[in-house]
Amino acid sequence: MPMTPEELNITDVVNFVWSTTLDLHVEPMAKIPSASTSQPAMEAQVHIAGDWQGVVVLHAAPSLVANVAQRMFSLGDQPPTLDDMQDAFGEVANITGGNIKGLLSEGGAHLSLPTVVQGRDYQVSIPGSRQVARGVFACQGQPLVVTILQADPVGGDAKAMGLPRQVATRHDARGSQTA
Repeated sequence: MPMTPEELNITDVVNFVWSTTLDLHVEPMAKIPSASTSQPAMEAQVHIAGDWQGVVVLHAAPSLVANVAQRMFSLGDQPPTLDDMQDAFGEVANITGGNIKGLLSEGGAHLSLPTVVQGRDYQVSIPGSRQVARGVFACQGQPLVVTILQADPVGGDAKAMGLPRQVATRHDARGSQTA
């Protein structure tokens, strides 16, 4: 029997993926440090479709993503290229999404290819979704945010149920970030 999103322990999933895949430890944080929201960021997401539908979104500073790429591709002291960083962060989103899919689905769900966005002033919208879980972590002293969005119930009136019709992730130079 699959879990509900409310039963999912996002900290356990993220810690498992980051420790086994990258040999990195993550620590839960109460909130995102305000200084980090005005810096450039990278966001990777993977969509889950099938008997459970939603999106898994990872958000981190490029310096943390560079370290992820160095570890994943065994680059040593060689700095990763932008392609390396996008590939590595997309793969970590895919692995995280696969673990979450396995907990929330009865086996009838599939993952999309990962999408990676980067920059200082951008917005990504996922219409028809609502946030069901979010974890804020520190990894090597840098913030990592993992958000799980679930598609609105099919045929349900999200507004009448008190659910937002759309979730947007916004990262801008003024220092705001929402999910």
